[in-house]
Amino acid sequence: MTYLTTNSCGACRLTPLNVFQRPRPHNRLASVSDVPSAALQGTLQEVLQRRGNTYTSRMIVPAALQSLLGRVEITRSLRTGDRREAARRLALWETHIRTYLALVRQRKTKMTQDELDQLTRRYTQATFDEIENRLALEGWDEPGLDVHRWDLADEAERLAAALAHADYSIGIPWAHRMLPDAAPETLRKLGRRLIEAKLEALKAELRALSGEPLRMPPPALERDWEAPQAPLKPTPTLSEVVTSYAEERVARKAWSARTEAQFREIYAVVVSLIGDRPIGAIEKSDLRALGLSLTRFPSNAKKSFPGLTPVEALARASEDEAVPRLSAASVNMYQQAVRSLFKWATEHDLIAQSPATVLRDLKTGRAKDDRKPFTDEDLRAYFMALERSKVEPFMYWIPRILAYTGCRLGEAAQLQKRDVREEHGVWFFDINEDAPGKQLKTDSSARQVPVHRRLIELGLLEFVAGTEAPDGYLWPADMRSTPRTDRSPIDKLQKRLAHRMRRAGIDDPKKTAAHSFRHTVAARLAAAGAHETDIAWILGHEQVSITSKRYGDRPAVASLQPVINLLDLPV
Repeated sequence: MTYLTTNSCGACRLTPLNVFQRPRPHNRLASVSDVPSAALQGTLQEVLQRRGNTYTSRMIVPAALQSLLGRVEITRSLRTGDRREAARRLALWETHIRTYLALVRQRKTKMTQDELDQLTRRYTQATFDEIENRLALEGWDEPGLDVHRWDLADEAERLAAALAHADYSIGIPWAHRMLPDAAPETLRKLGRRLIEAKLEALKAELRALSGEPLRMPPPALERDWEAPQAPLKPTPTLSEVVTSYAEERVARKAWSARTEAQFREIYAVVVSLIGDRPIGAIEKSDLRALGLSLTRFPSNAKKSFPGLTPVEALARASEDEAVPRLSAASVNMYQQAVRSLFKWATEHDLIAQSPATVLRDLKTGRAKDDRKPFTDEDLRAYFMALERSKVEPFMYWIPRILAYTGCRLGEAAQLQKRDVREEHGVWFFDINEDAPGKQLKTDSSARQVPVHRRLIELGLLEFVAGTEAPDGYLWPADMRSTPRTDRSPIDKLQKRLAHRMRRAGIDDPKKTAAHSFRHTVAARLAAAGAHETDIAWILGHEQVSITSKRYGDRPAVASLQPVINLLDLPV
Protein backbone atom coordinates (compact mmCIF):
# COMPACT_ATOMS: atom_id res chain seq x y z
CA MET A 1 0.00 0.00 0.00
CA THR A 2 1.36 3.48 -0.74
CA TYR A 3 0.50 6.92 0.50
CA LEU A 4 1.33 10.20 -1.24
CA THR A 5 2.94 13.01 0.70
CA THR A 6 4.98 16.01 -0.34
CA ASN A 7 8.34 16.90 1.15
CA SER A 8 9.67 20.39 1.74
CA CYS A 9 11.16 20.69 -1.73
CA GLY A 10 7.94 19.69 -3.42
CA ALA A 11 9.17 16.26 -4.55
CA CYS A 12 6.71 13.42 -4.41
CA ARG A 13 7.45 10.81 -1.77
CA LEU A 14 6.09 7.29 -1.83
CA THR A 15 5.97 5.76 1.63
CA PRO A 16 5.05 2.09 2.22
CA LEU A 17 1.74 1.70 3.99
CA ASN A 18 0.52 -1.76 4.90
CA VAL A 19 -3.20 -2.39 4.56
CA PHE A 20 -3.29 -3.02 8.28
CA GLN A 21 -1.92 0.44 9.12
CA ARG A 22 -4.10 3.51 9.47
CA PRO A 23 -3.41 6.42 7.11
CA ARG A 24 -1.41 9.25 8.57
CA PRO A 25 -3.67 11.84 10.25
CA HIS A 26 -2.25 14.83 8.39
CA ASN A 27 -3.50 13.52 5.04
CA ARG A 28 -6.83 11.97 5.94
CA LEU A 29 -9.27 12.28 3.05
CA ALA A 30 -12.56 11.31 4.68
CA SER A 31 -14.22 10.81 8.02
CA VAL A 32 -16.63 8.05 8.97
CA SER A 33 -19.50 10.38 8.28
CA ASP A 34 -18.24 10.72 4.69
CA VAL A 35 -18.50 6.98 4.04
CA PRO A 36 -21.10 6.26 1.33
CA SER A 37 -24.04 4.24 2.57
CA ALA A 38 -23.32 1.50 0.01
CA ALA A 39 -20.08 0.74 1.81
CA LEU A 40 -21.93 0.02 5.02
CA GLN A 41 -23.96 -2.70 3.30
CA GLY A 42 -20.96 -5.06 2.96
CA THR A 43 -19.48 -3.98 -0.39
CA LEU A 44 -16.15 -2.37 -1.19
CA GLN A 45 -16.75 1.25 -2.25
CA GLU A 46 -13.95 2.92 -4.22
CA VAL A 47 -13.69 6.68 -4.69
CA LEU A 48 -11.44 8.28 -7.33
CA GLN A 49 -10.34 11.76 -6.28
CA ARG A 50 -8.07 14.34 -7.87
CA ARG A 51 -5.57 16.09 -5.61
CA GLY A 52 -3.64 18.70 -7.49
CA ASN A 53 -2.34 17.07 -10.66
CA THR A 54 -2.57 13.51 -9.34
CA TYR A 55 -5.46 11.09 -8.91
CA THR A 56 -5.87 9.26 -5.60
CA SER A 57 -8.06 6.29 -4.78
CA ARG A 58 -9.98 5.97 -1.55
CA MET A 59 -11.48 2.54 -0.85
CA ILE A 60 -14.03 2.24 1.92
CA VAL A 61 -13.71 -1.01 3.87
CA PRO A 62 -17.01 -2.86 4.42
CA ALA A 63 -18.38 -2.31 7.91
CA ALA A 64 -18.23 -6.03 8.67
CA LEU A 65 -14.47 -6.03 8.11
CA GLN A 66 -13.53 -2.66 9.60
CA SER A 67 -12.95 -4.16 13.04
CA LEU A 68 -10.75 -6.85 11.54
CA LEU A 69 -8.55 -4.45 9.58
CA GLY A 70 -8.67 -1.66 12.17
CA ARG A 71 -9.60 1.02 9.61
CA VAL A 72 -12.52 2.28 7.55
CA GLU A 73 -10.67 3.27 4.39
CA ILE A 74 -7.59 2.47 2.32
CA THR A 75 -5.97 5.41 0.55
CA ARG A 76 -3.50 5.10 -2.32
CA SER A 77 -1.88 7.52 -4.76
CA LEU A 78 -2.30 6.44 -8.38
CA ARG A 79 0.57 8.71 -9.48
CA THR A 80 -1.05 9.89 -12.70
CA GLY A 81 -3.02 12.90 -13.86
CA ASP A 82 -4.79 11.01 -16.64
CA ARG A 83 -8.24 9.97 -15.49
CA ARG A 84 -8.48 6.97 -17.83
CA GLU A 85 -5.06 5.63 -16.68
CA ALA A 86 -6.04 6.30 -13.08
CA ALA A 87 -9.21 4.26 -13.53
CA ARG A 88 -7.19 1.38 -14.99
CA ARG A 89 -4.74 1.41 -12.07
CA LEU A 90 -7.58 1.64 -9.59
CA ALA A 91 -9.19 -1.48 -11.13
CA LEU A 92 -5.93 -3.43 -10.75
CA TRP A 93 -5.54 -2.49 -7.12
CA GLU A 94 -9.21 -3.01 -6.34
CA THR A 95 -8.99 -6.60 -7.63
CA HIS A 96 -6.27 -7.45 -5.13
CA ILE A 97 -8.06 -5.80 -2.24
CA ARG A 98 -11.36 -7.51 -3.07
CA THR A 99 -9.66 -10.93 -3.22
CA TYR A 100 -7.90 -10.39 0.05
CA LEU A 101 -10.94 -9.09 1.91
CA ALA A 102 -13.02 -11.95 0.54
CA LEU A 103 -10.63 -14.44 2.07
CA VAL A 104 -10.67 -12.62 5.39
CA ARG A 105 -14.46 -12.51 5.31
CA GLN A 106 -14.74 -16.22 4.52
CA ARG A 107 -12.38 -17.39 7.24
CA LYS A 108 -12.35 -14.97 10.11
CA THR A 109 -11.91 -17.67 12.76
CA LYS A 110 -10.87 -21.27 13.24
CA MET A 111 -8.59 -21.43 10.22
CA THR A 112 -6.79 -24.69 9.60
CA GLN A 113 -3.08 -24.92 8.94
CA ASP A 114 -3.67 -25.35 5.23
CA GLU A 115 -5.95 -22.34 5.16
CA LEU A 116 -3.32 -20.25 6.90
CA ASP A 117 -0.83 -21.37 4.25
CA GLN A 118 -3.21 -20.45 1.45
CA LEU A 119 -4.10 -17.07 2.94
CA THR A 120 -0.44 -16.18 3.45
CA ARG A 121 0.44 -17.21 -0.11
CA ARG A 122 -2.36 -15.09 -1.54
CA TYR A 123 -1.36 -12.14 0.62
CA THR A 124 2.22 -12.50 -0.62
CA GLN A 125 1.07 -12.71 -4.24
CA ALA A 126 -1.10 -9.60 -3.89
CA THR A 127 1.77 -7.73 -2.25
CA PHE A 128 4.15 -8.60 -5.08
CA ASP A 129 1.56 -7.58 -7.65
CA GLU A 130 1.34 -4.22 -5.90
CA ILE A 131 5.13 -3.88 -6.06
CA GLU A 132 5.14 -4.64 -9.77
CA ASN A 133 2.51 -2.00 -10.39
CA ARG A 134 4.36 0.52 -8.28
CA LEU A 135 7.66 -0.11 -10.07
CA ALA A 136 5.93 0.43 -13.43
CA LEU A 137 4.50 3.83 -12.51
CA GLU A 138 5.73 6.93 -14.29
CA GLY A 139 6.86 10.09 -12.58
CA TRP A 140 9.47 8.75 -10.17
CA ASP A 141 12.24 11.24 -9.43
CA GLU A 142 15.53 10.54 -7.67
CA PRO A 143 14.65 12.24 -4.34
CA GLY A 144 11.42 10.28 -4.20
CA LEU A 145 13.22 7.02 -4.99
CA ASP A 146 15.85 7.63 -2.32
CA VAL A 147 13.23 8.32 0.34
CA HIS A 148 11.32 5.24 -0.75
CA ARG A 149 14.45 3.05 -0.49
CA TRP A 150 15.19 4.38 2.98
CA ASP A 151 11.66 3.64 4.16
CA LEU A 152 11.82 0.11 2.72
CA ALA A 153 15.20 -0.58 4.34
CA ASP A 154 14.08 0.72 7.75
CA GLU A 155 10.94 -1.41 7.69
CA ALA A 156 12.86 -4.49 6.51
CA GLU A 157 15.39 -4.09 9.32
CA ARG A 158 12.60 -3.79 11.88
CA LEU A 159 10.84 -6.92 10.64
CA ALA A 160 14.07 -8.93 10.38
CA ALA A 161 14.96 -8.02 13.97
CA ALA A 162 11.52 -9.17 15.13
CA LEU A 163 11.95 -12.55 13.42
CA ALA A 164 15.52 -12.98 14.69
CA HIS A 165 14.35 -12.52 18.28
CA ALA A 166 11.15 -14.55 17.81
CA ASP A 167 9.22 -11.39 18.70
CA TYR A 168 6.00 -11.59 16.71
CA SER A 169 4.30 -8.72 18.51
CA ILE A 170 4.39 -6.68 15.29
CA GLY A 171 2.36 -9.25 13.40
CA ILE A 172 0.05 -10.46 16.17
CA PRO A 173 -2.21 -7.35 16.02
CA TRP A 174 -2.54 -7.86 12.26
CA ALA A 175 -3.44 -11.51 12.84
CA HIS A 176 -5.85 -10.63 15.63
CA ARG A 177 -7.75 -8.21 13.41
CA MET A 178 -8.12 -10.98 10.86
CA LEU A 179 -8.91 -13.75 13.36
CA PRO A 180 -10.16 -12.10 16.57
CA ASP A 181 -11.44 -15.36 18.06
CA ALA A 182 -8.40 -17.47 17.24
CA ALA A 183 -6.28 -19.20 19.87
CA PRO A 184 -3.00 -17.47 20.88
CA GLU A 185 -0.95 -20.16 19.12
CA THR A 186 -2.80 -19.56 15.84
CA LEU A 187 -2.35 -15.81 16.19
CA ARG A 188 1.39 -16.25 16.70
CA LYS A 189 1.63 -18.49 13.67
CA LEU A 190 -0.28 -16.14 11.42
CA GLY A 191 1.51 -13.10 12.84
CA ARG A 192 4.88 -14.64 12.09
CA ARG A 193 3.81 -15.55 8.57
CA LEU A 194 2.56 -12.07 7.83
CA ILE A 195 5.86 -10.63 9.06
CA GLU A 196 7.77 -13.08 6.85
CA ALA A 197 5.57 -12.28 3.84
CA LYS A 198 6.01 -8.54 4.36
CA LEU A 199 9.78 -8.93 4.77
CA GLU A 200 10.01 -11.06 1.63
CA ALA A 201 8.20 -8.39 -0.34
CA LEU A 202 10.36 -5.56 1.06
CA LYS A 203 13.58 -7.37 0.17
CA ALA A 204 12.34 -8.13 -3.33
CA GLU A 205 11.42 -4.49 -3.92
CA LEU A 206 14.78 -3.28 -2.61
CA ARG A 207 16.58 -5.69 -4.95
CA ALA A 208 14.44 -4.50 -7.84
CA LEU A 209 15.28 -0.87 -7.05
CA SER A 210 18.97 -1.88 -7.14
CA GLY A 211 18.65 -3.11 -10.71
CA GLU A 212 17.85 -6.80 -10.19
CA PRO A 213 14.78 -8.48 -11.71
CA LEU A 214 11.69 -8.66 -9.53
CA ARG A 215 11.37 -12.35 -8.79
CA MET A 216 7.71 -13.00 -8.25
CA PRO A 217 6.63 -15.83 -5.93
CA PRO A 218 4.78 -18.75 -7.50
CA PRO A 219 1.08 -17.92 -7.85
CA ALA A 220 -1.22 -19.08 -5.10
CA LEU A 221 -3.15 -22.19 -6.04
CA GLU A 222 -6.79 -21.58 -6.76
CA ARG A 223 -9.23 -23.87 -5.02
CA ASP A 224 -12.61 -23.93 -3.43
CA TRP A 225 -12.08 -23.09 0.20
CA GLU A 226 -15.31 -24.74 1.18
CA ALA A 227 -14.57 -28.01 -0.64
CA PRO A 228 -14.18 -31.02 1.64
CA GLN A 229 -10.57 -31.93 2.27
CA ALA A 230 -9.16 -35.39 1.72
CA PRO A 231 -8.30 -36.92 5.07
CA LEU A 232 -4.61 -36.88 5.89
CA LYS A 233 -2.77 -40.14 6.21
CA PRO A 234 -2.70 -41.04 9.92
CA THR A 235 0.76 -41.08 11.44
CA PRO A 236 2.05 -42.73 14.62
CA THR A 237 2.63 -40.68 17.72
CA LEU A 238 6.03 -39.28 18.52
CA SER A 239 6.59 -41.83 21.32
CA GLU A 240 5.70 -44.70 18.97
CA VAL A 241 8.23 -43.45 16.44
CA VAL A 242 10.87 -43.19 19.17
CA THR A 243 10.20 -46.80 20.18
CA SER A 244 10.49 -48.09 16.61
CA TYR A 245 13.62 -46.05 15.94
CA ALA A 246 15.32 -47.24 19.13
CA GLU A 247 14.44 -50.88 18.46
CA GLU A 248 16.00 -50.67 15.01
CA ARG A 249 19.17 -49.00 16.32
CA VAL A 250 19.58 -51.70 18.95
CA ALA A 251 18.86 -54.51 16.49
CA ARG A 252 21.51 -53.15 14.13
CA LYS A 253 23.94 -52.94 17.06
CA ALA A 254 24.34 -49.24 16.39
CA TRP A 255 23.66 -48.52 20.08
CA SER A 256 25.28 -50.08 23.09
CA ALA A 257 23.14 -50.63 26.16
CA ARG A 258 24.52 -47.44 27.69
CA THR A 259 23.89 -45.41 24.53
CA GLU A 260 20.36 -46.79 24.33
CA ALA A 261 19.62 -45.69 27.89
CA GLN A 262 21.10 -42.25 27.20
CA PHE A 263 19.05 -41.65 24.06
CA ARG A 264 15.84 -43.02 25.52
CA GLU A 265 16.21 -40.44 28.29
CA ILE A 266 16.82 -37.69 25.73
CA TYR A 267 13.76 -38.69 23.73
CA ALA A 268 11.64 -38.86 26.87
CA VAL A 269 12.47 -35.20 27.49
CA VAL A 270 11.74 -34.31 23.86
CA VAL A 271 8.36 -36.09 23.85
CA SER A 272 7.40 -34.34 27.07
CA LEU A 273 8.37 -30.88 25.81
CA ILE A 274 6.75 -31.25 22.37
CA GLY A 275 3.81 -33.37 23.46
CA ASP A 276 3.05 -36.93 22.39
CA ARG A 277 1.20 -36.01 19.20
CA PRO A 278 1.09 -37.69 15.80
CA ILE A 279 4.45 -37.04 14.21
CA GLY A 280 2.74 -35.73 11.07
CA ALA A 281 1.18 -32.93 13.11
CA ILE A 282 4.52 -31.63 14.40
CA GLU A 283 5.63 -28.51 12.55
CA LYS A 284 8.73 -26.37 12.30
CA SER A 285 7.28 -23.90 14.79
CA ASP A 286 7.02 -26.73 17.33
CA LEU A 287 10.67 -27.59 16.88
CA ARG A 288 11.74 -23.96 17.06
CA ALA A 289 9.96 -23.81 20.41
CA LEU A 290 11.71 -27.03 21.45
CA GLY A 291 15.11 -25.53 20.59
CA LEU A 292 14.40 -22.50 22.78
CA SER A 293 13.16 -24.72 25.62
CA LEU A 294 16.34 -26.82 25.51
CA THR A 295 18.50 -23.71 26.03
CA ARG A 296 16.54 -23.09 29.24
CA PHE A 297 16.26 -26.72 30.35
CA PRO A 298 18.03 -27.54 33.63
CA SER A 299 21.03 -29.83 33.61
CA ASN A 300 20.62 -32.96 35.77
CA ALA A 301 16.89 -32.28 35.86
CA LYS A 302 16.11 -35.60 37.56
CA LYS A 303 18.44 -34.80 40.44
CA SER A 304 17.59 -31.11 40.67
CA PHE A 305 13.82 -31.64 40.43
CA PRO A 306 13.08 -35.24 41.48
CA GLY A 307 9.60 -36.48 40.71
CA LEU A 308 8.80 -33.70 38.24
CA THR A 309 8.13 -34.17 34.54
CA PRO A 310 10.45 -32.39 32.08
CA VAL A 311 7.77 -29.75 31.46
CA GLU A 312 7.41 -29.15 35.20
CA ALA A 313 11.20 -29.09 35.68
CA LEU A 314 11.51 -26.50 32.89
CA ALA A 315 8.85 -24.34 34.53
CA ARG A 316 10.55 -24.56 37.93
CA ALA A 317 13.95 -23.77 36.41
CA SER A 318 12.49 -20.72 34.67
CA GLU A 319 11.66 -19.30 38.10
CA ASP A 320 15.27 -19.47 39.26
CA GLU A 321 18.07 -18.09 37.07
CA ALA A 322 20.65 -19.72 39.35
CA VAL A 323 19.65 -23.22 38.21
CA PRO A 324 22.37 -24.58 35.86
CA ARG A 325 21.17 -25.05 32.30
CA LEU A 326 22.18 -27.60 29.69
CA SER A 327 25.54 -26.79 28.17
CA ALA A 328 25.70 -25.82 24.51
CA ALA A 329 27.20 -29.22 23.72
CA SER A 330 24.30 -30.98 25.49
CA VAL A 331 21.71 -28.86 23.67
CA ASN A 332 23.40 -29.78 20.38
CA MET A 333 23.29 -33.46 21.32
CA TYR A 334 19.54 -33.22 21.99
CA GLN A 335 18.97 -31.42 18.71
CA GLN A 336 21.04 -33.94 16.77
CA ALA A 337 18.99 -36.74 18.30
CA VAL A 338 15.80 -35.01 17.14
CA ARG A 339 17.15 -34.45 13.64
CA SER A 340 18.16 -38.11 13.40
CA LEU A 341 14.72 -39.24 14.56
CA PHE A 342 12.82 -37.11 12.05
CA LYS A 343 15.21 -38.05 9.25
CA TRP A 344 14.51 -41.71 10.04
CA ALA A 345 10.78 -40.96 9.96
CA THR A 346 11.09 -39.45 6.46
CA GLU A 347 13.16 -42.40 5.24
CA HIS A 348 10.38 -44.73 6.41
CA ASP A 349 7.66 -42.61 4.73
CA LEU A 350 6.02 -41.66 8.00
CA ILE A 351 6.26 -37.96 7.05
CA ALA A 352 6.98 -36.22 3.74
CA GLN A 353 9.77 -33.99 5.01
CA SER A 354 11.54 -33.31 8.28
CA PRO A 355 10.59 -30.17 10.20
CA ALA A 356 13.73 -30.64 12.33
CA THR A 357 15.85 -28.86 9.72
CA VAL A 358 15.12 -25.63 11.62
CA LEU A 359 17.21 -26.81 14.57
CA ARG A 360 20.62 -25.14 14.42
CA ASP A 361 23.51 -26.14 16.66
CA LEU A 362 24.72 -23.65 19.23
CA LYS A 363 28.25 -22.37 19.09
CA THR A 364 30.40 -24.36 21.52
CA GLY A 365 33.80 -22.82 20.86
CA ARG A 366 37.00 -24.70 20.21
CA ALA A 367 37.29 -28.25 21.52
CA LYS A 368 40.39 -27.39 23.56
CA ASP A 369 38.38 -24.76 25.45
CA ASP A 370 35.93 -27.38 26.77
CA ARG A 371 38.41 -28.60 29.39
CA LYS A 372 41.32 -26.90 31.11
CA PRO A 373 44.68 -28.41 32.02
CA PHE A 374 45.82 -28.62 35.61
CA THR A 375 48.20 -26.05 37.02
CA ASP A 376 51.14 -27.03 39.25
CA GLU A 377 49.10 -25.90 42.27
CA ASP A 378 46.21 -28.13 41.18
CA LEU A 379 48.50 -31.13 40.77
CA ARG A 380 50.14 -30.67 44.18
CA ALA A 381 46.77 -30.37 45.92
CA TYR A 382 45.23 -33.25 43.95
CA PHE A 383 48.05 -35.72 44.61
CA MET A 384 48.24 -34.68 48.25
CA ALA A 385 44.60 -35.72 48.52
CA LEU A 386 45.50 -39.00 46.82
CA GLU A 387 48.45 -39.81 49.12
CA ARG A 388 46.11 -41.51 51.55
CA SER A 389 45.30 -44.06 48.84
CA LYS A 390 48.36 -46.31 49.00
CA VAL A 391 46.19 -48.98 50.57
CA GLU A 392 44.26 -48.90 47.29
CA PRO A 393 46.92 -49.20 44.59
CA PHE A 394 44.58 -48.22 41.77
CA MET A 395 43.88 -44.87 43.45
CA TYR A 396 47.62 -44.29 43.78
CA TRP A 397 48.85 -45.47 40.38
CA ILE A 398 46.06 -44.68 37.91
CA PRO A 399 46.17 -40.86 38.43
CA ARG A 400 49.97 -40.93 38.07
CA ILE A 401 49.72 -42.96 34.87
CA LEU A 402 47.19 -40.43 33.58
CA ALA A 403 49.49 -37.55 34.48
CA TYR A 404 52.55 -38.99 32.69
CA THR A 405 50.88 -40.54 29.62
CA GLY A 406 47.75 -38.47 28.94
CA CYS A 407 45.83 -41.69 28.31
CA ARG A 408 42.08 -41.90 28.82
CA LEU A 409 40.72 -43.14 32.12
CA GLY A 410 39.17 -46.20 30.48
CA GLU A 411 42.51 -47.06 28.87
CA ALA A 412 44.32 -46.90 32.20
CA ALA A 413 41.56 -48.82 34.00
CA GLN A 414 41.76 -51.82 31.67
CA LEU A 415 45.55 -52.23 31.71
CA GLN A 416 46.72 -55.79 32.13
CA LYS A 417 49.99 -56.92 33.64
CA ARG A 418 51.29 -57.91 30.20
CA ASP A 419 50.52 -54.41 28.86
CA VAL A 420 53.46 -52.94 30.81
CA ARG A 421 56.43 -54.40 29.00
CA GLU A 422 59.89 -53.75 27.63
CA GLU A 423 61.48 -53.98 24.19
CA HIS A 424 65.02 -53.00 23.27
CA GLY A 425 65.58 -51.46 26.67
CA VAL A 426 62.44 -49.24 26.58
CA TRP A 427 59.53 -49.81 28.95
CA PHE A 428 56.12 -48.82 27.62
CA PHE A 429 52.38 -49.14 28.07
CA ASP A 430 50.76 -51.20 25.32
CA ILE A 431 47.25 -49.73 24.99
CA ASN A 432 45.14 -52.26 23.10
CA GLU A 433 41.86 -54.16 23.06
CA ASP A 434 43.36 -57.64 22.71
CA ALA A 435 41.35 -59.20 25.53
CA PRO A 436 37.61 -59.77 26.10
CA GLY A 437 36.02 -56.75 27.75
CA LYS A 438 38.71 -54.31 26.64
CA GLN A 439 37.47 -51.52 24.40
CA LEU A 440 39.10 -48.47 22.83
CA LYS A 441 37.42 -45.28 21.68
CA THR A 442 38.85 -45.20 18.14
CA ASP A 443 41.22 -47.17 15.94
CA SER A 444 43.92 -44.57 16.55
CA SER A 445 43.64 -45.20 20.30
CA ALA A 446 45.69 -48.41 19.98
CA ARG A 447 49.27 -47.31 20.61
CA GLN A 448 52.42 -47.72 22.68
CA VAL A 449 53.39 -44.98 25.13
CA PRO A 450 56.81 -44.99 26.85
CA VAL A 451 56.85 -45.22 30.65
CA HIS A 452 58.01 -41.85 32.02
CA ARG A 453 61.17 -41.93 34.08
CA ARG A 454 59.30 -40.51 37.08
CA LEU A 455 56.94 -43.50 37.15
CA ILE A 456 59.95 -45.79 37.16
CA GLU A 457 61.47 -43.79 40.04
CA LEU A 458 58.22 -44.14 42.00
CA GLY A 459 58.39 -47.92 41.64
CA LEU A 460 55.77 -48.70 39.01
CA LEU A 461 57.75 -51.54 37.47
CA GLU A 462 58.26 -53.22 40.86
CA PHE A 463 54.55 -52.85 41.60
CA VAL A 464 53.58 -54.47 38.30
CA ALA A 465 56.07 -57.31 38.73
CA GLY A 466 54.80 -58.06 42.22
CA THR A 467 51.11 -57.87 41.36
CA GLU A 468 49.18 -61.11 41.42
CA ALA A 469 46.67 -60.87 38.60
CA PRO A 470 44.68 -64.09 38.17
CA ASP A 471 42.51 -62.49 35.50
CA GLY A 472 45.48 -60.66 34.01
CA TYR A 473 44.28 -57.17 35.01
CA LEU A 474 46.15 -54.78 37.31
CA TRP A 475 43.08 -53.31 39.00
CA PRO A 476 39.89 -54.67 40.61
CA ALA A 477 37.05 -55.62 38.27
CA ASP A 478 34.62 -53.04 39.70
CA MET A 479 37.00 -50.26 38.65
CA ARG A 480 36.73 -51.19 34.97
CA SER A 481 33.25 -52.71 34.64
CA THR A 482 29.75 -52.49 36.04
CA PRO A 483 26.70 -54.78 35.89
CA ARG A 484 24.52 -51.77 35.05
CA THR A 485 24.21 -51.40 31.30
CA ASP A 486 23.15 -47.75 31.59
CA ARG A 487 26.40 -46.74 33.29
CA SER A 488 29.93 -46.28 32.03
CA PRO A 489 32.26 -49.20 32.91
CA ILE A 490 34.51 -46.73 34.75
CA ASP A 491 31.67 -44.87 36.48
CA LYS A 492 32.72 -45.95 39.99
CA LEU A 493 36.38 -45.12 39.43
CA GLN A 494 35.52 -41.75 37.92
CA LYS A 495 33.37 -40.82 40.91
CA ARG A 496 36.13 -41.82 43.34
CA LEU A 497 38.65 -39.60 41.57
CA ALA A 498 36.17 -36.71 41.30
CA HIS A 499 35.57 -36.91 45.04
CA ARG A 500 39.29 -36.62 45.74
CA MET A 501 39.65 -33.74 43.33
CA ARG A 502 36.88 -31.80 45.06
CA ARG A 503 38.50 -32.48 48.43
CA ALA A 504 41.66 -30.96 46.98
CA GLY A 505 39.74 -27.71 46.37
CA ILE A 506 39.72 -27.90 42.55
CA ASP A 507 36.24 -26.66 41.72
CA ASP A 508 36.68 -25.17 38.24
CA PRO A 509 33.87 -26.79 36.17
CA LYS A 510 36.23 -26.99 33.17
CA LYS A 511 38.65 -29.18 35.10
CA THR A 512 37.77 -32.84 35.50
CA ALA A 513 39.33 -35.55 37.61
CA ALA A 514 40.60 -37.55 34.63
CA HIS A 515 40.27 -35.82 31.28
CA SER A 516 42.13 -32.68 32.34
CA PHE A 517 45.28 -34.84 32.56
CA ARG A 518 45.11 -35.27 28.76
CA HIS A 519 44.97 -31.52 28.30
CA THR A 520 47.81 -31.10 30.78
CA VAL A 521 50.06 -33.52 28.89
CA ALA A 522 49.22 -31.92 25.53
CA ALA A 523 49.81 -28.39 26.80
CA ARG A 524 53.06 -29.21 28.64
CA LEU A 525 54.56 -31.15 25.72
CA ALA A 526 53.67 -28.39 23.27
CA ALA A 527 55.20 -25.80 25.56
CA ALA A 528 58.37 -27.92 25.80
CA GLY A 529 58.71 -27.93 22.01
CA ALA A 530 57.40 -31.40 21.17
CA HIS A 531 56.20 -31.88 17.59
CA GLU A 532 52.43 -31.88 17.12
CA THR A 533 52.51 -35.28 15.40
CA ASP A 534 54.40 -36.88 18.32
CA ILE A 535 51.89 -35.45 20.78
CA ALA A 536 49.06 -36.90 18.69
CA TRP A 537 50.70 -40.35 18.66
CA ILE A 538 51.14 -40.28 22.45
CA LEU A 539 47.55 -39.21 23.12
CA GLY A 540 46.05 -41.52 20.50
CA HIS A 541 44.50 -38.67 18.53
CA GLU A 542 43.43 -39.00 14.93
CA GLN A 543 46.23 -37.56 12.81
CA VAL A 544 45.17 -34.20 11.40
CA SER A 545 47.92 -34.16 8.76
CA ILE A 546 46.96 -35.81 5.48
CA THR A 547 50.59 -36.80 4.97
CA SER A 548 50.77 -38.47 8.38
CA LYS A 549 47.47 -40.26 7.89
CA ARG A 550 48.27 -41.53 4.42
CA TYR A 551 51.97 -42.29 4.55
CA GLY A 552 53.08 -42.02 8.18
CA ASP A 553 53.90 -45.29 9.95
CA ARG A 554 53.44 -45.48 13.69
CA PRO A 555 56.71 -44.26 15.21
CA ALA A 556 58.97 -46.63 17.14
CA VAL A 557 58.27 -46.40 20.84
CA ALA A 558 61.97 -45.65 21.47
CA SER A 559 61.65 -42.45 19.44
CA LEU A 560 58.88 -41.25 21.74
CA GLN A 561 60.87 -41.87 24.93
CA PRO A 562 62.65 -38.47 24.89
CA VAL A 563 59.35 -36.79 24.02
CA ILE A 564 57.47 -38.21 26.99
CA ASN A 565 60.38 -37.36 29.28
CA LEU A 566 59.91 -33.68 28.43
CA LEU A 567 57.03 -33.73 30.93
CA ASP A 568 58.06 -32.07 34.17
CA LEU A 569 55.29 -32.31 36.74
CA PRO A 570 55.23 -31.79 40.54
CA VAL A 571 54.07 -35.37 41.03
